[in-house]
Amino acid sequence: MIGKELISSKPVTVPEAGEIVASIEGEPTYEQKATAEYVKRVAHVDAEKARDAVKKLVELGLSEELAVKIVNIWPRDRIDLYTVLAKEEGVTEDLYDKILEALQD
Repeated sequence: MIGKELISSKPVTVPEAGEIVASIEGEPTYEQKATAEYVKRVAHVDAEKARDAVKKLVELGLSEELAVKIVNIWPRDRIDLYTVLAKEEGVTEDLYDKILEALQD
């Protein structure tokens, strides 16, 4: 990565990162192989479902960065979700339910 210039940045989910690495042509580097292995171990859903979930969470009023964080963790209950949102202000009980519902679809 020496000599590379950052052109833009955008938060992506773990499955999307795996999709990006898989799309790179040529012999995979050590970093690409490690990333692919990490994605296999921790991704809860495929990239398409992750994108859909982020979209739903953003529609609920969450920032894209927070939505990506939630999708990467993929909380299964309120306790898991609370650990992600504990420091966020303005999160209501109703929003917790809507987030968990969006992830169950």
